[in-house]
Amino acid sequence: MTAGSQTLARALLLGERLDLRGLPREGAPASDPVPLATPEGCTAFAFRWGAVVLFGATPAQEAALIGMLRPRLTAPLPNPIEEAARIAGGAEQDGVDPDGVIRLRDLSVPRLAVVADALAKSAALAHQEALLSEALDRLEPVIAALRTEGRLAASSRALQRQIGHALSARSRTTARVEAEEKPEILWDQPALERLHGRLADEYELRERSAALDRKLALIADTTESILSLIQGRRAMGLEAAIVALVGIEVVFTFWEYLVKPLLR
Repeated sequence: MTAGSQTLARALLLGERLDLRGLPREGAPASDPVPLATPEGCTAFAFRWGAVVLFGATPAQEAALIGMLRPRLTAPLPNPIEEAARIAGGAEQDGVDPDGVIRLRDLSVPRLAVVADALAKSAALAHQEALLSEALDRLEPVIAALRTEGRLAASSRALQRQIGHALSARSRTTARVEAEEKPEILWDQPALERLHGRLADEYELRERSAALDRKLALIADTTESILSLIQGRRAMGLEAAIVALVGIEVVFTFWEYLVKPLLR
C-alpha cells in the first residue's frame, strides 16, 4: 500500500472463536488483534473471537489466508459477515470523510490495527444483531397470541422449540466481544485514542452494543414469562388430572359400597 492512494479494507467474521496459537506473526507479541505475516502489499490482522481484517489483499491472497485460518475456527459461519471500507494514507490528521473513506496520517501497523479493530467489531455486531432479531421474530407470534387471545396458542413442544432458539441466540451473544472496549494497542499507542473515538462514532459501536444489551434483556424477560406460563399451564393440567382421578375414585367407591349391594 502506498500513502495517498486508496485501498480496500475487508473485515470478515468467520466463526465464533479463532485459535491464534502458532500463527505466523508480523513481528508482534501475543495481543488482539494479531498482525499476521502476509505477502508484500497486503496487511492482515486476526482476532481471537473469529474475525480477520485484510488491507489491500488480492482475491487469491484473501482465499489463501482464509484457507489457513479455517482449521483453527470454532463454529465456522456458513457465510462470513463482512464490513468493508476504503482507506487512504497521507492525510493531515486521522479521520473519516463524509463519504466514508477512512483517512490516516500514515499506514503504519498501529494505525491499521485500530482501523481493523473497529471494522471487525462492526462485523461482529452485525452478526449479533441478526441473531437477536431472528430470536425476537420467533417469539413475536407467541407474544401476539398472548396479547390478542390472552393465552398460549401453540403446543408446549412448539413453544419450547421457539424458546430454545431464543436462548441459543442469547447465549451466543452474551459472551460476545465487548464492542465498547478499547483495543489493547492503545495502551502502547495513546496518541491513537482520537482515531479510535472517531471510528467508534462512525460505526456506532457503543450505541449498537447498548441496543444489543436491551434486546438481550427483552429476550430474557420474555422467555422467563413464557416459561412461567407453560409451568402454570402444566400445573393446571396436573390439578385437573388429580381432580378427575379423585372423582373416579369417589364414583367407584359409591358404586362398590352403595349401589352394588342394592342390586344383589
